[in-house]
Amino acid sequence: MSDQGLALLSPYLIPPALRGRKVVNLGDGFIVRAIERELGHTFPASAVFSPRVAPAPQDEEAMAQARRVVIGGANQLNDRYTVWPGLTAERLRAGAWTFVPFGVGIHGDPGFNDGLSEESCRVLDVLHDRIAFSSWRCPHTVEYLARALPHRRDQFLMTGCAVAYGPQLLQGDRFLAAEDSVAVTATDRNDFWDRETALVDAVAHRFPRARKYFVVHQNFAPPARFERLLHALGRGHASSDPVARLRAYARSRGFEVVIPADADACLRFYEGVDVHVGTRLHAHLLFLSRNRRSWLVPVDGRSAGMAEAFGFPLPAVADLPRHWDFDFEIVRRNARAIYPAMQKFTRTLQT
Repeated sequence: MSDQGLALLSPYLIPPALRGRKVVNLGDGFIVRAIERELGHTFPASAVFSPRVAPAPQDEEAMAQARRVVIGGANQLNDRYTVWPGLTAERLRAGAWTFVPFGVGIHGDPGFNDGLSEESCRVLDVLHDRIAFSSWRCPHTVEYLARALPHRRDQFLMTGCAVAYGPQLLQGDRFLAAEDSVAVTATDRNDFWDRETALVDAVAHRFPRARKYFVVHQNFAPPARFERLLHALGRGHASSDPVARLRAYARSRGFEVVIPADADACLRFYEGVDVHVGTRLHAHLLFLSRNRRSWLVPVDGRSAGMAEAFGFPLPAVADLPRHWDFDFEIVRRNARAIYPAMQKFTRTLQT
C-alpha cells in the first residue's frame, strides 16, 4: 500500500539533468525496497525525488505537503552535507519540510568525513528540531555526527541498514549451505583492475563446480550486447575500456555476465543464487538478509562501520581463504540485537 503522507528522497532516482553523467546504482534501489518493507508502504513515483539536484518548485511544494520526507539511505553524509544542493539552514528553517534520515551513512572516502562544516551542522540542527529520531547505518556515522552535534546525540539512532533485515535472517536459524551458484559483484571505479580480477580468480578457485555469475550493479560501459560476440570470437579483452575488459575477463574465467535492468530485476535474479562474494556492500547485506552466505571485500571506508556493528569480516582478496569458514550466526545475533533500534525509529514514521 502507499501512504500519501510520506515522500522519499533517494539517489536511486537519476534526474534528467544528470543522465549521461551519473549511472544508476542498483544498491540504492535495494535500499528503497527495504525501506518500503520496514514501513509497510510503497512510495508512488509521484512521491519520489532526487537529492542530487535542487528540486523544481512544484517538487518542493509536493515535499512540503508530505507529512514527512524520508531521506533514503546510501552514503550521502559528508563534511558539506545538505539535503539537496544549495539548501541552506536558513531556507530549511523557513520552509515547511520535515526531513527524516533513514539509514544514511558516511561517505567513506578519504577527505570527505574529516568534520562537519558549520553550515552542515546548522542544516542538521534545524532538521532535528522537527523530528524525534533519525536513523544512521553504522556506529562510525553516529560518532561522526555526535562529535559535531553532541546535544543531538540522543536523537541519532544506530539502526543499521534496512537492506540487512530480511525476515529470513531475523527469524531463521540456519544459513544456506548450498554452493550450486555464486554471484560476484565488482566496484569498477578508480584503480580497480588488480583487486577485481584477483577476486574473480579467487571465486573461480573456491567454487569450481558452481554456476558463476558476474553481476553488474552500475553499468559504466554500455552497451554490453557486443561483448558476448567479442568473447565468442576470442577477442574478449579487445576493448580499451577497463570496465568492459573486466567483464570480458570474468567471462574468460567461466562467469556469465548479468546486467539487470533495474533493482527489482536484480532482486529477483538473486533469489536463485546461493552465495555471494564481492565488493558491493548492499549485495552483501541482501544475501545476508536472505540467510545466504556472503563475503565482502572492502574498497573504502563505507563498509567498516557496518562490519563492526554486524560482526562480519572485511578481508582483502588474498585473505579470503582464511574466512571461507566464517560463522555467519554471528551476523544473525548482532542483527537481532540492533533491530529494536530500527523498530523504535520506524514507529516514529508510522504515526
